[in-house]
Amino acid sequence: MNPLNEFVQIVLVETSHPGNIGSVARAMKNMGLSRLALINPKKFPHDEATALAGNAVDVLEQAQVFSSIEEAVKNSKIIFATSARERTIEWPVASAKDAAQEINQLAAENIEVSILFGREDRGLTNEELQLSNKHLIIPADPEYPVLNIAMSTQVVCYELYQASHNEPIGPWQDFPEYTSQELQHLIEHFNETVFKLDLIDPKNPKQILTRMERMFRRLYPDQMEGNFLRGFLKAVNNKIK
Repeated sequence: MNPLNEFVQIVLVETSHPGNIGSVARAMKNMGLSRLALINPKKFPHDEATALAGNAVDVLEQAQVFSSIEEAVKNSKIIFATSARERTIEWPVASAKDAAQEINQLAAENIEVSILFGREDRGLTNEELQLSNKHLIIPADPEYPVLNIAMSTQVVCYELYQASHNEPIGPWQDFPEYTSQELQHLIEHFNETVFKLDLIDPKNPKQILTRMERMFRRLYPDQMEGNFLRGFLKAVNNKIK
């Protein structure tokens, strides 16, 4: 059994060209991965995707199509988003090599991971990038750091394949991590409580809520921690009713 193949999902967001989907499927199968999720692809299924997939047609046939990123990753506990952009508020960042080492360890602990790849022309939006725990960067020459989606996926899948040959460390956590959906509910609960306490002007929240979301996603809370925080927030809300 290959833990990476079982617990790692490649997610393509609003891919325009069907050939790119086929090329990604081929890159995945080359490196022993098969779980592909598509968010609102413009043309799929499509003959061009099938042609460029080569012998990875089975990856296309098993691909799942979703209407939103949130739906596709709701069971994932850790999300990496590929990004080349600079943000006003920095997010935790890992190179493809370092991210692959971390993902290999997570998969060995049976932790569900999703890796997001954005649109061909503009990547992922700030809001989509913000759904991730970390941003995954592929180092490249600054004079021309542009990789197409098939190249990017091939590099990441290659690093995952290489990392899978390293012996993972045994798990240390005693409770499973929050899923992406559970973490999103915690963040929304926190934001609602902040507004009820009048700690932030809802018309001018500035960047503090984004920074707090970054903190929650960086912490990887487990079930015990997350549930305690939800209980704490519920008690605070009951006190201020």
